[in-house]
Amino acid sequence: MPICPSCGAAVAGAVAACANCGHGLALPPPAIGEVVADDTSTPGGSPWGAGRIHPDRQWPTPSRGWLTAGRVLLAPTVLLVLLAALGSTVAGRDVAGVDDDPGVRWTTHAFQTWLQLTLTAFGTPWRNANTSSFGSAVAAVHVLPYAVALGWLALLWFGQRLAARARAAAGTAEPTARAAGAQALRTGALSAAAALVLGQVATGSSEKETLSLSMHITTGPAMTPLGVSAFLAAAVVVLAVDGQGALRAEAARRRWLGGWLLAWQHAARVVGGLLVLLTVVSAVMQVLVDRPFPQYAFRALTVNGGGYLFGVGSGARVVQRSLRGSRDDSFALYDLGGHGSQWWLAVAPVLLAALALGWSAHRGRLTRPDRARLAVLYAALTAALVLGTSIRLSDRTTLKGEVHETRIDLVGWSLTSVLVAAAAWAVFGALVVPALLDAVRRTPAPVSAPLPGQASDRSEPAGGAGGPREAELVELVELVESVAERRPAVGRVDVLDSHAPYRRPDAD
Repeated sequence: MPICPSCGAAVAGAVAACANCGHGLALPPPAIGEVVADDTSTPGGSPWGAGRIHPDRQWPTPSRGWLTAGRVLLAPTVLLVLLAALGSTVAGRDVAGVDDDPGVRWTTHAFQTWLQLTLTAFGTPWRNANTSSFGSAVAAVHVLPYAVALGWLALLWFGQRLAARARAAAGTAEPTARAAGAQALRTGALSAAAALVLGQVATGSSEKETLSLSMHITTGPAMTPLGVSAFLAAAVVVLAVDGQGALRAEAARRRWLGGWLLAWQHAARVVGGLLVLLTVVSAVMQVLVDRPFPQYAFRALTVNGGGYLFGVGSGARVVQRSLRGSRDDSFALYDLGGHGSQWWLAVAPVLLAALALGWSAHRGRLTRPDRARLAVLYAALTAALVLGTSIRLSDRTTLKGEVHETRIDLVGWSLTSVLVAAAAWAVFGALVVPALLDAVRRTPAPVSAPLPGQASDRSEPAGGAGGPREAELVELVELVESVAERRPAVGRVDVLDSHAPYRRPDAD
């Protein structure tokens, strides 16, 4: 039976007004049991018996971008936890030098200590703070384990590449610069949050009492640098993968950017191969040499030993200082002192990398400006590689209001010598070696990339069949590949080639 929408009384028959309240029934009244949407414009709200409902509250769900960021960060985060668990389980004595119960294979204290060292892969220092009634002392160890850092970056990059491949397979357009930036911010925020959570788990405190002194000891990573570095690392990786479409489009308009991208392609490939070589060499040294120098208790620093060897072989000067800041030890390849002539073997990986760089520049037919850019990038990457092997210990002690600060370079370098050596080998590898190969093989390097409208060895002259428009398109293809990535063959997914979008066709 119809009801009155005003008072809820039953209305018999098709009448124009309610017999109870006199409310007009211009529209057909809803039947009992009929459900209509709530109209908030009605004064007084929904009366009882009108058959109206209020919509249920909808809880927000994560967007696809946040879900993708969480998926790609899962494997790198699990890697950090697994390495810390493995180190705390295998080691019978923790790296802090404190003996645990010999009958227990795993302890919370050992796990926290190893997780603290693992989190130094973000470039953040490991801190130890002691507080007592006499004062306080804060010691910080600055070390960057390349094995952990490169593993974290590789897993994140691989996951992001897989996400990009899945997006391309689904037919989704490449993200714009704004979309790539937004995804980088999401991934960076989640990365910082995960790193801070791990840092909080790794932070530990204990009480130590002696006959006349009671100390409160707190160990853990520096939280603010940890969050910032984790955010930046993840954001850069995401931008490098998702921002390729925007970079290619921008490189097609700006020739200098295309040149830098080509130079980065060759420099990154050579440095990547160099890291693999140094890892193998350092692992062999750890097994065959009785007392490798430097000696590490933290095996994740094995790759750092290869970088240290590379620095000595390039001619950079090693500098170590004692507690008081005076020079304790210093040597270089041209001034070995009592370190033995076997250090001359360290030149081998440096020379091989320079020759590989020169062959890459020659084989890729890089122009002279591109080779100069290649030299700059290679010098910057190798200098960062050598300086990253430094291990520093800083201490700030406060006693009775007096502050004493010390800094110890357990493994240090002379900055000037590192920069000079990196620049010299970059010039040799990116400029001298390609010029010699060009002269021997009689293939002179092009002075510059062809301008739009000029003839190309792969196209007809500008006034040919295609006209200036065709010549312009050919030049853009030679500068960088087309915006759309080349689809892999069926059954073969090439997720490791991140430089393919920037490679010139004649560089294959």
